[in-house]
Amino acid sequence: MPDPSSAAPRTSVVILNYNGLGVLPACLDAVRRQELDGGFEVIVVDNASADGSAAWVRQHHPWVRLVEAGSNLGFAAGNNLGLRHSRGENAVLLNNDTAVRPGWLAALVSAADADPRAGAVTSKLMFMHRPGTIQNAGGLLLSDGSGGDRGTHQSDIGQFDRREEVFAFCGAGVLLRREMLEEVGAFDEAFFMYYEDLDLSWRMRLRGWRVIYEPAAVIDHVHAGSSGEGSPFFIFHADRNRMFMVLKNAPIRFVLQAFAGFYGRALGNLLGNRRGGPAGRVESPGVRPTLQPGGSRARIHVRVALSFVRFLPRMLARRAGIRRGRTVADAEISRWLYPREQWDAR
Repeated sequence: MPDPSSAAPRTSVVILNYNGLGVLPACLDAVRRQELDGGFEVIVVDNASADGSAAWVRQHHPWVRLVEAGSNLGFAAGNNLGLRHSRGENAVLLNNDTAVRPGWLAALVSAADADPRAGAVTSKLMFMHRPGTIQNAGGLLLSDGSGGDRGTHQSDIGQFDRREEVFAFCGAGVLLRREMLEEVGAFDEAFFMYYEDLDLSWRMRLRGWRVIYEPAAVIDHVHAGSSGEGSPFFIFHADRNRMFMVLKNAPIRFVLQAFAGFYGRALGNLLGNRRGGPAGRVESPGVRPTLQPGGSRARIHVRVALSFVRFLPRMLARRAGIRRGRTVADAEISRWLYPREQWDAR
């Protein structure tokens, strides 16, 4: 059970909320039933919801620490705000459109305790409305710089029931070690939403931290519940942020190859002659291809390019710091690359 009176809880659970009154009750009820030696605190960060979420939490869950952001900070900055308010040596991030299963929190903490170089412990996410179907069993870095959800859309028959190292975590349900955050930094707030978890995973790996997948930490998740999978908002942020991430973290040859591939696809959308017709595929973590009319996708690519140019000086400065501070060779990162062709052929 949560222990709001604890002066120094070892673990903090941070739940980011934006107009989530329809899903937040189930999320908090499931978290409240968790058991953890030493107790834990729960923090809800409300991104200026207009549906009465904050007032509802204050009235019905006084054991929750409510942090009101004052504006919609997005996923990255909203979670960073929660991390700053958290007191635990372990900070666990959880989406509001989730329901954690019994033993979830204890399993995350146990996995972190077993490996002092585990900077992150990621959960096993299941599609809430497709029982028995996996959404994420750890994150992949594809060979073209995209992200992928390991095991996504597979029936769960025990193929991912072993605790093991993976390349990346999923921000919908992850334990982050405070020592890692103090060394590497938290989410890049320029991303606003999407790819910030893969970016942080890459950055922490370049500093010698590991990401562990814990199959006993199970979450049922309404995927893309906040923004709508395949929406213009989703496509814009996923495509732009993937470029941000690659530029910040990758060796220059990888950057050039990834950008050439991205702009080649963008040009195909603009001309309307992509294989499969005048449509583009969403290149975002763990999402099946979603088709958009060629003209609509082309307009989004123009917005992506303009935003990328605006942020370019900031991203180049961050790249310089990341590349200068890395302690792990790029060859170590390269061994985790998952072939794009194999991903597409699933």
